[in-house]
Formats: sequence, C-alpha cells, structure tokens
Amino acid sequence: MVVTVPTPKIRRRRVMTGAGALALTLVATTAGCSSDSVGADSGKITITVAGMPATTSPTTRQQFLDAVAAFEKANPTIKIKPTDTQWDARTFAARLAGGNAETVLTVPLTEPPGLIARRQIADLSGEIKDLPHAKDFDQRALAPATAADGKVYGLPVTEYALGLVYNRALFAKAGLDPDKPPSTWDEVRAAAKKIAATGATGYTQMTVKNTGGWILTAMTYSYGGRMEKKQGDRYVSALQEGPAESALKQLSAMRWQDDSMGSSQLLTQQDAERDFAAGKIGMMIGTAFSYNRYITQYSGKPADFGMAVIPRQAGAGSTATTLLGGLVAAVSARATPAQRAAAVKWINYFYLKPAYDPAAAEELALANAADKLAVGLPTLPFYNAAVSGPVNAAIDKHANIPAKNFAPYVRDIGELPYQVEPPVAAQELYGALDTAVQAVLTRENADPGEELAKATARSKSALELAQ
Repeated sequence: MVVTVPTPKIRRRRVMTGAGALALTLVATTAGCSSDSVGADSGKITITVAGMPATTSPTTRQQFLDAVAAFEKANPTIKIKPTDTQWDARTFAARLAGGNAETVLTVPLTEPPGLIARRQIADLSGEIKDLPHAKDFDQRALAPATAADGKVYGLPVTEYALGLVYNRALFAKAGLDPDKPPSTWDEVRAAAKKIAATGATGYTQMTVKNTGGWILTAMTYSYGGRMEKKQGDRYVSALQEGPAESALKQLSAMRWQDDSMGSSQLLTQQDAERDFAAGKIGMMIGTAFSYNRYITQYSGKPADFGMAVIPRQAGAGSTATTLLGGLVAAVSARATPAQRAAAVKWINYFYLKPAYDPAAAEELALANAADKLAVGLPTLPFYNAAVSGPVNAAIDKHANIPAKNFAPYVRDIGELPYQVEPPVAAQELYGALDTAVQAVLTRENADPGEELAKATARSKSALELAQ
C-alpha cells in the first residue's frame, strides 16, 4: 500500500514486485543499521526504517524524506533514520542474524514464517490493537504474518493476487474474444496455438532468478496442489504429489507439441514484460501492478492490456487457489518496546492510512495521476468493505486506466480463495524449481517427474535447515 501526507505534499510511487520471484529488487534491509545500535537522539526514540528510494531516483527520494519530516513533526518524540540499501535474498538472513537490519523491515510474503520461527521479528499484536480500524482488518491481509497461535508479526504494505495478463490486440488478431479470456489451462493452450499462428508467442513463462519457481507455484496452486505440506509439526515437500507435474506437462506440451511458446525460454520478469508490451507475447502470468511498468517503462498501448484471474485446471474444483503475493512491514525483534511502538506508528502513517482514509487515498490518486502513473488498478483490500468502499470510491474518481480491460479479473477474483506462498524456505524452493522449468522448456526429452524429484532433493536441506 502507498501513502501520501498532507504537509508537505508528497507524491510517493507504488513499488510492486513479483514478491515470490525476487527477480525485482526490493528495498528492505541494510548493513550497519542495527536496531540495537539506535536509541535516544537528544532524548528521542530513534528507529531506522526501510523504503527510501536510491540516489538514482532523486525526486522520489526527496519525497520520501519529506514524508519522514512530516512524520517527525507530527511525532516530535520520534527520530526516523531511513535507509536505502537494497533487499537481497542471498544476504538478508545473515544481515538480520548479525543485527545489521533496520527497526522497520519490508519483506516479501515468503519471509514472515521463517522470521517468526527464528524469533527475528516482533509480535505486534498489542500495538496493532490500538491502530485506527484495527477491528476492520480483512484477516486475509494479516494472514501472511500471522503465526499459528494467532499473534500478528507484520502489517501489509502491498498485496495482490496473480492473474493472466493478455494482449487484447493479439486476441482479436487470432480470432479470440478479448472480453472472454481463457478460464482453464486447456483454454490457455488452445488460445496460445491460435495466437502463435499469427506469428507472435502464444504464451510465455518466466524461468530465471526464481521467477520459474514462483510462476510454477502459482500454476500448481491453480491445479489444486501445494508445494509444501505439514507432516507432524514440520513442513515437507509436496512437489511430487501430482499437480506440479501436471503443470510442467502442460508447459512441455505447449512448448514441444504446439510450438506456441516461442524460441526464447530463459526469460527474466523484465524480459517478459518488455516483450509483452511490444506486442510479441499473447499471454503470461502477472499482476495488475505490471500495468504501471507496461505504460511507463515499456510504452505499451493501454488499450491492448487485458487481465483475467489465473486459469484453473479443469476438475480441480474447490482445491484450486490463486497465489497471494506482496510485501509486509515487520519490526526487528531487537527493538525496544518504545522503538516497537514508534515503528508501528510509522507503518500506520506511511503504509496503512491511504487504505482507510478516503482523503489520503484521494490525494495520493491525484498525485499519481499527475505523475502519469496508473490510478484505479484492482487491489486486494486491507480492510472490510465498510472501510475500503469509501476509499475505493475516492480513488475511482481519478481512475485513468481502461477499466473494461480489467473487468474479467475484477468479476472473477472473488471466486478463488487466496493461498500464501510456501511457508518454509520459499526462495530456495523457487531457485530449485527454476532448473526444473528450464529443463522442460529447453529439452524436449526432459521428464517433468524426474525434474521435480531433482528439485525436491535440491531444496531438501534448505527446508530442513529453515525448521
């Protein structure tokens, strides 16, 4: 979630990523800024906070600093020290274990279960009770950072459900109805063949930097499966239980039997989004927030962007789910009680207010519209309809997106339950699965079952160590 503050006025851009993929860089943690090392500054409570844009983005960096100044003015007993070191899955655990992390951390939804288990982030249940509209939270928004005992260790920053992003112009060119996108994987396969016949890539799959495992996880969920399951008091791999193999077989058939996935298979998220915006790709799995990059970074045509819910495997029924992704704001377990309280105040001020305050939401919408950013994209609410309804109405007054193009997603997203990312060692799992997806898409004789067995073996030690 994004925020704006009235004095001074700021324009803070929403930063979204494929949180499970970690192909995009997230601002979250830094070395040399331990919660233990920050304390009183002239009698003030001092905390470090993640989220400041890099010096390469001077305007948004200054806007962030303006927000910090406004918060400190409203809370004169609190001193904020912002950081801009970038989040890195390879170094985060070591930095946090060594005490070299901020008081306020922003982490992907893959991280809270492990952080909770290792007691590296603080229980915020007491502070959350005193927040505005605390009783109105949509519990699904709190679920990724909620422990088995019901204690809450983090608050939502952004949350989204993956869906099928498609090119409406290519659909029309292939004789498909852009207003009736595929709802099952069989329909995706049939549509991809028709699009490929026009010379474009019918469907593409991201495969590197953990995106292969991330998207395969989303597919597996839509087939009714899971990547991990509880066995006693521990989690074990569920990769070889059928749905993940069915998803890989689907990709193999589209690649080798139908020739509908193009010739380039080692694609990053940026690669796929760039080619999609250029009109070279008919369909891929993505998020509504990719529309911002589609128009601002890659100059895509707004009228051509379409989105639907993630396809389901026919017959999966109620077990089919959609992958929930995003970011959570948490507080270091090293924080003192006073720092913890100050940290939650900042999280509320910077991330939550536009989700419950229509005036703040509208000011942000106006600022984003002035910056030519998308306004009115479908989001998952943090609060119940009584609170989120007026907020959405305030935003919609300034919507600048082709709403009709998102109608299939908005219409059907309520039909699928949300499933959070794998609860243990998700990034290691995604990395292991990258190789499986790459094998199936680059070697015609690759056996999906054997590749999943290899991925299970590769991720086993990480799964055990994380518990």
